[in-house]
Amino acid sequence: MSIPYHIKNAIMKPRKGRQLVITGLLLYLAGTTGCFYDQVYVAPPERDVSYSTDIQPYFDNKCLSCHNGTGIPLNLEATVSYNELINGDYINTADPAGSKLYLKIAPGGSMEQYSTPSETALVLLWIEQGANNN
Repeated sequence: MSIPYHIKNAIMKPRKGRQLVITGLLLYLAGTTGCFYDQVYVAPPERDVSYSTDIQPYFDNKCLSCHNGTGIPLNLEATVSYNELINGDYINTADPAGSKLYLKIAPGGSMEQYSTPSETALVLLWIEQGANNN
C-alpha cells in the first residue's frame, strides 16, 4: 500500500505555515517536558523564627511519630526536644549548614523525604539566627 501523493507531499514538503506550527509545537514540547526539579525552593520568612511556634510544630507533624523516645535516637517530644538537639550536638550555630539536624533533612539527607524545601529552609534559618529556645 502506497501513501497518496497529497499526503506524502504534505509530510515531506511542509509549507511555511506548517513549518511554523511544527516548529512552535516542538518548542512548546521542549519547554514543557524538559528536566526540572520536583520541588521548588521557598525563601524563608523575613522574621525571627520561634522554636515553640515554628520548629516544634514541624517536629510534631513530621518527626514525632518515630522520634518519640522509644529507641530511635533524638527524642523530639516537646518537653525534651530542645535539650536533645543542643546536648546531642545536632546544632552548630557557627556552621548552620553543617549542623547534623540540617544535614539530615537537607537534599540528600536520610530524612529529606520528611521535609519540604520551605521547612528545611526554616530550620536552617532558625539555626542561623542562633537556635534560640523561644
